[in-house]
Amino acid sequence: MRRRPVFWKMAFVLIFALGIVCSPTDRTMAVSKEPVVLKSWVYGVPETIEISRILGEDLKKLGIQTDTKTGALSEWVGEIVKRHHYYHLVTMLWGSGPERLEPSFFLRGFYYSEQAKPGGRNYGYYINKEYDQVIDEQIKEMDKKKRQKLVRKAQEIIARDNVFFGVYHRDYIQAYNTERIEGVVPTIGSGIAFPYAPWTFLMASPKTKIKEPRIVGKNDLVTLNPFAVSQGQNEGWLRLVYDTFAKRDQNTDLIPWAAESWKVVDNTTIEMVLRKGMKFHDGRPVTVEDVKFTFEYIKKWKFPALSQVWQNIDRIDIMEGNRIKFRLFKPYAPFAANILLRAFIAPKHIWENIPDTVGVAHPQDWTNPNPVGSGPYTFVEWKKGEYFHLKANKAHWMAPKFNGLYYIIIPSTENQMAMLEKGQAEILGYYIDLKQGEDLDKFSHLKMVSVPGYGITDIRPNVKLKPMDDPEFRRAFQHAINRKKMLDVIYGGHGTVCHNTPISPLIKFWNNPDIPVVDFDLDKAREILKSAGYTWDSSGQLCYP
Repeated sequence: MRRRPVFWKMAFVLIFALGIVCSPTDRTMAVSKEPVVLKSWVYGVPETIEISRILGEDLKKLGIQTDTKTGALSEWVGEIVKRHHYYHLVTMLWGSGPERLEPSFFLRGFYYSEQAKPGGRNYGYYINKEYDQVIDEQIKEMDKKKRQKLVRKAQEIIARDNVFFGVYHRDYIQAYNTERIEGVVPTIGSGIAFPYAPWTFLMASPKTKIKEPRIVGKNDLVTLNPFAVSQGQNEGWLRLVYDTFAKRDQNTDLIPWAAESWKVVDNTTIEMVLRKGMKFHDGRPVTVEDVKFTFEYIKKWKFPALSQVWQNIDRIDIMEGNRIKFRLFKPYAPFAANILLRAFIAPKHIWENIPDTVGVAHPQDWTNPNPVGSGPYTFVEWKKGEYFHLKANKAHWMAPKFNGLYYIIIPSTENQMAMLEKGQAEILGYYIDLKQGEDLDKFSHLKMVSVPGYGITDIRPNVKLKPMDDPEFRRAFQHAINRKKMLDVIYGGHGTVCHNTPISPLIKFWNNPDIPVVDFDLDKAREILKSAGYTWDSSGQLCYP
């Protein structure tokens, strides 16, 4: 009987102690939530830095902190593509090269599971078996209308999963000297002076004694070897020297070039007719043997920049009537867009002895100091870091009206503009923002030109990392991107706000018109986050559920 009071005393002490341990203050600490902090990597140019600033201000209103790093293109390639270092967000510019009109460039390159590894462009680690199946089906569907349905289905899946944080498709703003040049050709996705669509360099005319216009831009050549080139503009300039089999016209349509025509015989057979009468710059005729040699040379040496050739072509046969037959390993729908557009004709009589006679182990390592092609321009001189000089090939069936051209390497945009103002250059070979374009347009001898582009500026989420692995967080995040403001501030509205798909509305055949723009609405974003279990602490910081 006497032991009972002792027991109750002990129980009282225990309850009192638990009360101290679990006091209201300490209970709050025990259940305090982890704050949401997003690690962001931004390609370090003024445009993307401004996008990051605007986004950061709006994310703060949602209580989301960001830790941002900026870097040059070389850093981006090394850190993001080659090593896939983990960031929640990566902001990048993707230009309007002609190969990017083919929907697989963005849809397969950015979101296909096999690309989700170091070296691949799926650094957002989106892995979806349903999506992969649709992508596999569309790339082998040789019927264009059937393929269109599959491509649009792939865009529906991306939009549903909210893995594309697109901002806009910017216009290309450039300028030229109207007193010295006439007939420039604005080309969708390339402006007036990018070499991937060279129509100004083929069709414009000089108005004065300056017959070889001077183009100023910031991108030097990297190589003169057409088998080794991978940088877009470098490739474009070399494709003025080496004829490709197809080109994109001013409206982005695929047209014959060194090939008079091609046709799909069956799912794995394509026949092509080579244009007659072509000559290399050294006077030797271009033959079907040169074409066969070029493709077999690419297959033998497996050049990375031309991987779509050796990964898809099994055999090349010469037929009667200047015809070539391609046998594919399996159906490959982008054959014309990815192979005939990029592959070129190399002179067999020069390259068949490379690398044996030039002291290198692999032909990709040869400098090719005197390029010989069959294109509308011949190569004259390259002074690295200063300029390169091309001469018109007046024997070409599409002979330029210029006598040649100089491309002058000027890293500073302000200095490029100054050269146009002072009459030291005729064409701006890079793009500028609206304010810079309007400043040039004030001069009586200069004219600004704005041309729509289909490249994208995107903020890629890494869906392996929380909170980006949460579909509801991604859905909310979409509403925190003020796309219109970004386009208005940076380009004065010269561009197209992204719908929830990487395929621009300009590419009407492939774009899914049923996918809308995601509206900017911070209240809606906050509502989605709250419904998904996210909370805010006393300082307004967003916390994980």
